[in-house]
Amino acid sequence: MASDANLDVAPLYAVPLGEFTRRRDELAARLRAAGRRDDAAAVRRLKKPSVPVWTINTLAHDHADAVRAFVEATDRLKRAQLDRAALAGATQAERRALQVLMRAVDTILGRAGVRPAAATLQRISSTLLGAATDGDARRQLLHGRLTQERQAPGFEALASAPIGRAGGRSSDVPRVPRTRAADERRAQEASAARARADELAAKARALEEQATMREREASQATRAVTELQHQLRQAEAGARERRQVAHEAATAAKRARRAAAKARR
Repeated sequence: MASDANLDVAPLYAVPLGEFTRRRDELAARLRAAGRRDDAAAVRRLKKPSVPVWTINTLAHDHADAVRAFVEATDRLKRAQLDRAALAGATQAERRALQVLMRAVDTILGRAGVRPAAATLQRISSTLLGAATDGDARRQLLHGRLTQERQAPGFEALASAPIGRAGGRSSDVPRVPRTRAADERRAQEASAARARADELAAKARALEEQATMREREASQATRAVTELQHQLRQAEAGARERRQVAHEAATAAKRARRAAAKARR
């Protein structure tokens, strides 16, 4: 399996996005040549990461300390849900850590020649938040091995996390008054946002698959053009050779006519 500890595919997710397919196929070919057919097949099944996933994995490799600081800030915010006095500070700390990462994201995408839309940046920040609050995804985030995008948790999801508070009970924690209508509105808005994010993610994946197919077609066209240019050069060389032979024949014929005329005289 590609997830086996003996088969480290993490470097694949840090290569330039346009090189993923070629590097993946090269790795699969090496594994197959080494007799590791199952591993080779597992690698060939790996899908090209979306732009947000690739960006975040690159972020984890290039800015590991900043990613770790963001995860720690997210942990503090989760704990602060049970302590209103610390909530504001923890929220600001997480936002600052996220802003640091998003500035690095701009640099990474700019270096790759990508000009992201607002929806792409939203998917990146949402995936960062979602991965930082999930155990398995957090490990993938810290090691630059994410394979799929994530949804950011809402306030209610963080508040319901099973985190205790030393020296007190959950009933001792002051709660912000909420109305049922407001809860329902927030739930509807969150559901609509998730649906829209899923729709955008599906469209992005479809476009990225089309881009991969176009890259493959362009590569094939380039090879065909190269072959035609080679054939053209060969044809031009043959034409030059035939023109030279024709010129030499014409010269020889002219000499023969002169010799014949001289002989008649």
